[in-house]
Amino acid sequence: METTIQPVGNRVMPRPDVAWVGFFMLVTLGWIALIRVSSAEATQHQVGWRATFAMWTLMSLVMMSTTAVPVLGALRNILRTGSIAVWWMFVATYCAMWIGFALFATSVQRILTDFGWVEDHRSALWLSGVLLLVAGAYQFSALKENCLTQCVAPMTFFMRYWRDGIAGGMKMGIRHGLTCIGCCWALMLLALVGGMSNILFMALSAIVMAVEKFPAIGKRVTVPLGVMLLMGGVALLALQFIFGA
Repeated sequence: METTIQPVGNRVMPRPDVAWVGFFMLVTLGWIALIRVSSAEATQHQVGWRATFAMWTLMSLVMMSTTAVPVLGALRNILRTGSIAVWWMFVATYCAMWIGFALFATSVQRILTDFGWVEDHRSALWLSGVLLLVAGAYQFSALKENCLTQCVAPMTFFMRYWRDGIAGGMKMGIRHGLTCIGCCWALMLLALVGGMSNILFMALSAIVMAVEKFPAIGKRVTVPLGVMLLMGGVALLALQFIFGA
């Protein structure tokens, strides 16, 4: 994060980057809103399509903006003397990609709900086991590896895909948004298992996905996480098969 220096009396005080201040204010407000909305949703048994889409959108934007700090920091350092509009365009288009994911996730949830696989307790447990297996297996896929490689090396990403100007910021935001979705979609869909009204699950998921994108340790998390998800899925399905409850 970049700061500028300005004198105050006999001291030299750092002046915070306005872009970062604005970004973190928005993320903080988003988490506050997510806590309030999830608490309200926990008391409701059924919600409409619009409310479901709004919840997925808020959850996706807040959680994935939190995990995007490394790449946004890299871009901010590159644009030290450039237009801040490029940075914000990158942020906006990155978020737009996750709104698209929220639309997809909402559609999936509504289909599962219409078939009774969410409301019915036994069906929901089978679904949870399958989703855990899918998310765990995806951790070992080539697509996950490729997307994660770009996420944990933001400077390499910008060196490879750099485009100038505001239009360039839009193109890079779209590309990185799609890359991030490719990295995290399966983990995000675990909200169908953990519950969209469970703020603890959302916070822990955001932390895990953020740590997975840290350059120094990111790839060390992927395999153990995949193993744990697979074990959880196998255990849940085995219990369902044995006890049928």
